[in-house]
Amino acid sequence: MKWVLIVILIVVIMLIAYSVSEQYKEKFDFYFNLKNFLNQFKLNLNFKQEKINNFIEKVKSKKQFNIFLDEYKNYLKTNKFNLDKIKILTQQEKNQLEEIIKNIGQMDLENEKNQLDTFIFEINKNLEQAQTDKNKLCPMIIKLSLLFAIGLAIILI
Repeated sequence: MKWVLIVILIVVIMLIAYSVSEQYKEKFDFYFNLKNFLNQFKLNLNFKQEKINNFIEKVKSKKQFNIFLDEYKNYLKTNKFNLDKIKILTQQEKNQLEEIIKNIGQMDLENEKNQLDTFIFEINKNLEQAQTDKNKLCPMIIKLSLLFAIGLAIILI
């Protein structure tokens, strides 16, 4: 019975560690998708192929970026933008993202392209940081949690 409890303890600790490390992966995916979104948006501006709503409907995404797209659609309808549902971003990152969204579509074509280039440059910095965090912290969290779980199991034995 004692061994079963120890195994359950190790599994629970590893699941918690996995969910914590998953946040770093989600943040990387979010910025990766955001960069692609802005690049596609820029291409659509260049060729004037479609309206913003139609463009957003065609974007395929997952998890947190989907929340962002839903909020962007809501912003286009109601002019209200709330990123509180996105848990993986800091308040500073949310403010930066709000600034980006509120400035899209406010200028002429040439200035809009320049502004999108600036936004993409800023997002690239965030993407690089998220990738660094993902590559360093995810394995470290898993390994440290495993060591903690094994140490706790040894103490309980």
